[in-house]
Amino acid sequence: MMRSWQKRTVALIATGMTGVFAGGCLDYQAPAVPVRAESFSGVSEDERVRLPEDLSELTLEEAQRIALANNPDFLSQGFAIAAAKARYYQCYSGYAPTVNAGMSVSQSFRQMYSGHHVNKSRSQSENYTPSISGQWLIFDCLEREMNLLAAKYKLRQSRELEEDARRLLMQAVAYAYNDILLAKAQQQIAIADIEYYQKMLDDAERKQKAGTIKPSDVLDFRISLKNGQYALRAREYAVLTGKFVLAAYLGLTDGTLPDRIIFPELAFPEEEYLPDVTVYLDQALASRPDLRACRDALKASQYSYWATLGSFGPSISASYQLTLDNSHNVQHVANAADSHSTSTSGGFSYGISANWNIFNGFYDYFATQAAMAAVAQSDYQLASQWLTVVSDVRTAYANYQLNVDQAKASRDILQLTRRNRELVENEYNAGKAEITRLNEAQLNLIAAQNNLAMSVINISNARAQLAAAVYASAANVDEPVPAGR
Repeated sequence: MMRSWQKRTVALIATGMTGVFAGGCLDYQAPAVPVRAESFSGVSEDERVRLPEDLSELTLEEAQRIALANNPDFLSQGFAIAAAKARYYQCYSGYAPTVNAGMSVSQSFRQMYSGHHVNKSRSQSENYTPSISGQWLIFDCLEREMNLLAAKYKLRQSRELEEDARRLLMQAVAYAYNDILLAKAQQQIAIADIEYYQKMLDDAERKQKAGTIKPSDVLDFRISLKNGQYALRAREYAVLTGKFVLAAYLGLTDGTLPDRIIFPELAFPEEEYLPDVTVYLDQALASRPDLRACRDALKASQYSYWATLGSFGPSISASYQLTLDNSHNVQHVANAADSHSTSTSGGFSYGISANWNIFNGFYDYFATQAAMAAVAQSDYQLASQWLTVVSDVRTAYANYQLNVDQAKASRDILQLTRRNRELVENEYNAGKAEITRLNEAQLNLIAAQNNLAMSVINISNARAQLAAAVYASAANVDEPVPAGR
């Protein structure tokens, strides 16, 4: 039977193991419940992630806020930071002494027989030895310090990568949002085209009854009307698929936007002053998070390299051990009373040791060479990213200028084509122009309207591209707004 001190020792060990396992339990904000379901129809209404009920008009800034609060790809970056932070704090454990608890339990039996007599003796011995031991690293040629600094810059790198994920998400949401605006604008153009041909068809049918136009003109208007209806169906599909794409970025489990959501009308942007490209280059090279992440990666690899140099030097550590030996012996002798003996003894030992590895098969040498190569690789990756940033800024800057010029030209072309269509329509009604000329003028007008809408959207996309290229801080999207559930 276990004695009281033995029970206390076992209880202490059990409590410690329970704490260790409890600390290893998963504890994080899991994604929405529906994404774990194996069917879509089985998900209840309350479990779905949707837009707030009081939201009726969705602006770009609002969409970006919701995306930052719900997009799973972006949110996963936060856990990468948590992992890097844990590894950083883990490095501090190298400065603390270790504490190890141990328990040695043994039991032995011995039986002796006499050679010519029946007398015999039997003994039983039990021994319980709990112990506490550990080590304390005093000096390791600054290897711990270098690993700590490397972990610090890796933590900074993970934070910069989260910022870069934010930058790319903002750009992607802007593109998806603008695609919906373009599709809706083209939808309105198609509706106007249908209304125009419907008006011309009604007028042509009246003129046909009066015998003033050819039947082929009526048929031609009907064909143009059907073509407009066909184009409208394609525009409606573009609006629908655009909502699907945007809903995915916003993390909405329905995979689409509710019908109540409206979008602002497409408007020609106001003139903006565009500074010299060097201003944007300076800002990008100073603030782009992907470039800062490469700089942190270089610093981390340098400290990791210096940490490997510590393996060529000596290390000094202290050790200690505390033991408590408990033994119980029983001696059974034939025709005699049993004898019992119990003893308890404690011990404490400590010491300081130094170790200097002279040769280990060039393991440390090749570890240093690998770390040096990692530094060179990080340095070249930084150079490559630097060139990428410069190229991104120049491309975005030129793209913005191009689209502004094209939008101005498209606006002028639209005015000309609208005036031309009115003139040709008057000539057709007066019998001075053929229907083919009228159709051509109407097609030119529709093309000019679509080109202007596309140019306006291209300006918005170019603005988002330039903002992402230089990572212009958007003050309106600092506070994420989660969607409703």
